Amino acid sequence: MAYFAALLARNADEWRARDVDMDEVDDGMGLVEFIREACEDEEPDTAVVLLEREDAWFAVIRLDLDEDPRVFASDLAGVSRCGYADLLTAPGLVPVGPDGTPLEPFVAPEGGDEPDEEPDVEAEMELDEEEYTGPSTPSGPAGDANLLADFGQSAKDLISLCGGRLSPADALAEIAGVLGAAEELEAVR
Repeated sequence: MAYFAALLARNADEWRARDVDMDEVDDGMGLVEFIREACEDEEPDTAVVLLEREDAWFAVIRLDLDEDPRVFASDLAGVSRCGYADLLTAPGLVPVGPDGTPLEPFVAPEGGDEPDEEPDVEAEMELDEEEYTGPSTPSGPAGDANLLADFGQSAKDLISLCGGRLSPADALAEIAGVLGAAEELEAVR
């Protein structure tokens, strides 16, 4: 499966988009540095990274000036099994309910799904999602479902894009439309 990532940078009321390669980003702090370097010439008020794994899940990462990144993912289980797991789960993704409120934090059952020894992370990243045998993680949306509320994308609306009603690409197109950056996203897709 293929990944697609686009960086939307907003300066005043204008969005600019570019496709980005996030393979060099290892964790949450690396993500902040990556976004700031990518936007260095523009000095945006807000930067939003839209990331998708074809036919599987999407994620939205928002970074405002001088703030920590906020992350939302459409499927926590899918994200936890991908090569970007450390990057996306670093801010501590917590499953959310249909209204965007956090659910009880996930704790793996004792003696059940946790491996007895350190997992071979590189080998797990190479597996297809269907073949994954690591600890079970709850499926469904996770993270900050209100990260785009000030742009008109409520938590409930964002969560409604999850769960297979739309493909991840179509969900990101809807999100970009709410932001007022649909044309910019389409231009880099």
